[in-house]
Amino acid sequence: MSAALTAQARRLLGSSLAAGSGPGELLELADRLREGAAPVERGYRLRFDPAYPGVTAGPQIIGETCRLVLACNVRDRDGAPVGVVFSVLIAGRPPQVSVASAGTDVPRDWRPLSELH
Repeated sequence: MSAALTAQARRLLGSSLAAGSGPGELLELADRLREGAAPVERGYRLRFDPAYPGVTAGPQIIGETCRLVLACNVRDRDGAPVGVVFSVLIAGRPPQVSVASAGTDVPRDWRPLSELH
């Protein structure tokens, strides 16, 4: 699943994000990730909650680089937890997606992307 989502992210956003991408650009790129969720959900028979790419604490400036981490729970079609999908966008690097084990917590204070625009 992480490989499929990473491939979708790179197809949608490019093999590497622009080195000078700031907070606004990363939020816009994250919005585009939604386009890649449906084929993965259908192909693996999964459901993302909240909708992929999920919620975030918002863009962070680390040194001279901007980063955005997003998370959402993933469940099988019967509603059983599968894991937590973390998507990471860092200016100047390729998009990365990983899946943590079921039971991993998504921070409760993270918000949907729509609240950050």
